[in-house]
Amino acid sequence: MVLSIIQSFNNFDYFPFQPEFEILSDYYIEYKQRNSDHSTTLFYQFKINRDLMNPMSVIPDGCIDILFYCDPERPSADVYGTVLKYKTINFQANCEYFGVRFMPKQETQHFKYSMKEVIDRQVPLADMLKIEPTIMERLITEPDFHRRIKLFKEEIGINIFTCNGLPSIIEYSLNKIYSSKGNVNMNQLAAETGYSTRYLRKQFDAHVGMPPKLFSQIVRFQNSLHMLLNKQAFTVWDVINENGYFDQSHLINEFKKFGYLTPTEFIDAVSKKFSNPV
Repeated sequence: MVLSIIQSFNNFDYFPFQPEFEILSDYYIEYKQRNSDHSTTLFYQFKINRDLMNPMSVIPDGCIDILFYCDPERPSADVYGTVLKYKTINFQANCEYFGVRFMPKQETQHFKYSMKEVIDRQVPLADMLKIEPTIMERLITEPDFHRRIKLFKEEIGINIFTCNGLPSIIEYSLNKIYSSKGNVNMNQLAAETGYSTRYLRKQFDAHVGMPPKLFSQIVRFQNSLHMLLNKQAFTVWDVINENGYFDQSHLINEFKKFGYLTPTEFIDAVSKKFSNPV
């Protein structure tokens, strides 16, 4: 299962993941869609059939998730901005969840909140975007995963993913961060785009919700995590050298910053949950 995650990552260039969504669910399915702007949208669905001894955890990924609680009696939908540190979430047992994850490269001009306002927050989707109640009802009650995707894209996604309003400085900078796996600094981005670091930071705050330095660190953290999960192909020193860490202490400190664990502790915990998820 770990290897499939690594292969998926390589096939889609950069796209972050949340390991415990797949590890701790009783079933988990996903579909990645490449978009015309070279970004990716992840659609996923999972269910937990029992109360977990410990809540699921999420880690920083730089993404935005829309998560539908598909209970006909108590339906709901929320927008989750990326967390900035490891965080736990309580999901309801015996309920199906349908989610959509996308990166900030896809402009969200129709949202009523700015990207900065949703960082590390959970906001009801109805507060972010006007949606007809009948559409919500159809999506919640639709039993088929792929028909849910089709319905979301036709009725909700069209108001999110059809904007092409990203400034060129953000478009270029995000591409540079993704292609370098987060190993780029703000002075370099400013020099290559021809803008000041102050202007670059201001644009990132408006369109990404966080400074470029922090976003780059999250991308680097996610890439390092993918490499470490593939222990047969990469060593810790491969991760350090490829991702621009100064030394092992630098790597450990960044993992603790985002995941509260050292790389070895984090990978051991994830591997244990993969081998014994119940």
